[in-house]
Amino acid sequence: MTAVEEKPQAPDPVYLAAVLRHRQVMAAQLDRAKAMFAEVDTDAAALLAQQYKATKSTKAEVTLPDGETKFATVTRVPGEADAEVTDRDAFAAWVRDTYPEHWGFKVIPARTEVVVDGAFTDRVLAAVNAANVPEYADPESGVVHEVPGVAIKPKRRAYFKWVFSRTSKSQPLDGRELAAQAVAAGQISTDAPPALPAAPSAAEPPAAE
Repeated sequence: MTAVEEKPQAPDPVYLAAVLRHRQVMAAQLDRAKAMFAEVDTDAAALLAQQYKATKSTKAEVTLPDGETKFATVTRVPGEADAEVTDRDAFAAWVRDTYPEHWGFKVIPARTEVVVDGAFTDRVLAAVNAANVPEYADPESGVVHEVPGVAIKPKRRAYFKWVFSRTSKSQPLDGRELAAQAVAAGQISTDAPPALPAAPSAAEPPAAE
């Protein structure tokens, strides 16, 4: 005899409805939080970029409203740029005229292709990176050449790295816990972004004598 398979039991309808409702309410809150975060993240990045231009400061502490309790830090990570050959013909012509020992050509059926020594190209690009300008200083003659067909191209824009503080002997709560505690206590509101400071009022004209 074969065992009779039990019919699957449906979940409690009241509990199912409550879980589905809770899920969708949280999804709605998450969508709202993502939109608000994107806005305040953009504002924060713009203000930090403004501060960097004015003071060259690359790091800032994030504190609670008391101005003393640090719960995070934000650090500016510089962008990256790298030299590359942007005009192969111009670069190859410069190598041909200046360093012919690193220039040549190879014959491919139906066409002839100019070839520049790869090791020499790497050496020139490394020199351009070091000088931060498209120039190559000949190590033997000392002559500084302006290198055509080469430019320093940005590979990654500068960005800001945010890190929550860790626990310590003097502070048993980490940054996330401190932030949650401040929100629960009503010290910080997540319902709206901080208000802009009031614009300074125009100076009143001196009273007439």
